[in-house]
Parts: sequence; structure tokens; C-alpha cells
Amino acid sequence: MNGSKHYAPWLWLLLALFCFRVAAQPLARTGAASFLPSFDTWHSALLPYAWLLAAQILIIVVFAWTAWRFTRGDVTPHSRLGWFLFVLGAIYFGVMLVRLALGLTVLSSHPWFGKTLPAFFHLVLASFLLLVGRFHIQASGHKAR
Repeated sequence: MNGSKHYAPWLWLLLALFCFRVAAQPLARTGAASFLPSFDTWHSALLPYAWLLAAQILIIVVFAWTAWRFTRGDVTPHSRLGWFLFVLGAIYFGVMLVRLALGLTVLSSHPWFGKTLPAFFHLVLASFLLLVGRFHIQASGHKAR
């Protein structure tokens, strides 16, 4: 066994958080769940909602397939893939962390920076990439720096 099964629960948790976001947004849009923040809080309006939803569903499918493969232990480690995903995830995480920090402070009135919920869920997606990348790096015999 290459250890991929140890990563599976974390990948499923991150995916569940993202699925919550995807399910909560239309509930907030229709007003069906009054306990949720407003639709505008969930949507940073860079993409029309239909495009955003399509992209989110695609992400869910790809991430669920990935988490399933990890659950089955059916992942062949690839160092290059690992480094690519790890670096991409680190850049993505860093940019979204800066976005979140600026949105909570000096740029809170800016439409893109001021939307903290989307930034938080981007951190969730970046964490998924970081975990998958870390697995590939470690399981292929390399050490993450």
C-alpha cells in the first residue's frame, strides 16, 4: 500500500465543505434557508452564476473521483504531478489568503476582496490540491520543502 488511503478522509472532508458551499448558494439565492448568509455573500460576481455553478459541479466530479481513488488505494504516485499540484495549490492558497486578509481589513469595501466566504472556500479547494500534491511527492520518495 502506498499510503493514499490515509489521505482519503481529509479529501472527503474538504470535498464535503465545498459541496456545502455549492448547495448553500442556491438555497440562499431562493431564500429557502433563512439561516444562511445572503446570496451576494456567497457570490463574488466574477462569473455569471450559471457558469460558476457549472464549474463547481465539474470540480465536485473531479475531486470526488480523486477522493474515491484515494479511498480505494488506487493512486500511483507521480513526483512531477505532485510538485505541480503542490506548487499550484501553494500559490492558489497564498493568493486567496492575501485576498481574505485584505478583504477583512483595508479592502473590505471592494466587491471582490470584501467577499470573504468565496475566499474561504477557495482555501478549501487549494488545500485539496496541496494534500494530493503532498501525497504524490511523499509516496514517490521525495520530500516536500
